[in-house]
Amino acid sequence: MNTYRTRAQLKGEVKNLLSGRWKSAIALYIIPLILAVVTNGYGNSNSGVHFEYDISNFDIARISRYAASSGIISFILSAIFLIITLSASFRGLDWLEDPDLTFDPWKSNFTYFRSPDWWQLIFIYVIIGIFTFLWALLLVIPGIIKSIAYSQTYFVYKDYNDRGLADNYNLTDYITRSRKLMVGNKWRYFVLQLSFIGWWILGCITIGIGFIWIYPYYKLTMANFYRDLVANEK
Repeated sequence: MNTYRTRAQLKGEVKNLLSGRWKSAIALYIIPLILAVVTNGYGNSNSGVHFEYDISNFDIARISRYAASSGIISFILSAIFLIITLSASFRGLDWLEDPDLTFDPWKSNFTYFRSPDWWQLIFIYVIIGIFTFLWALLLVIPGIIKSIAYSQTYFVYKDYNDRGLADNYNLTDYITRSRKLMVGNKWRYFVLQLSFIGWWILGCITIGIGFIWIYPYYKLTMANFYRDLVANEK
């Protein structure tokens, strides 16, 4: 019988880990936090962008080149942000597994840039994006459900690579593994996410300053959720 930890237990373990080490946590996640803010701000600004043109001087080639170049730049930036964020998340998982771990928080943000397999993380990102998009074409709800099912993919990737098992799996196998881990756990994950709404509101009330502490707490709790899934695997 599975004995999953409650939300309070998952969060309590993270609070115990952070006790006296908030400085390391903030340093580890401050760059991903800034990138998250910048990315959201960039997306919001783009949503309000509009083009004015004279129909008599309509240049489809110029517009196509602009769209293509903007797409490439956005993808490159997204890939860089992804690797930085995952490097921090993976170090956070290591920290949870070894509370006495000594590490350099700043350098930890760039760990996977030094990995020869960094490109795999980008390919996984693309594959997940395609799968989620295709499910979302059916309806919004199936897309959300699948995004939750795929939520553990990157931790699975790290876990298998750390244990030297990566050669036996392809990139879609990590997604499949995440989906299986989340069977019967999607609602738990969804409610865990909802439990942070109050914290996000507090972060907004403090003009974003509160996120400096909230974001590490959130990210480490999500990593702890993965640890709990694996610990209860049959």
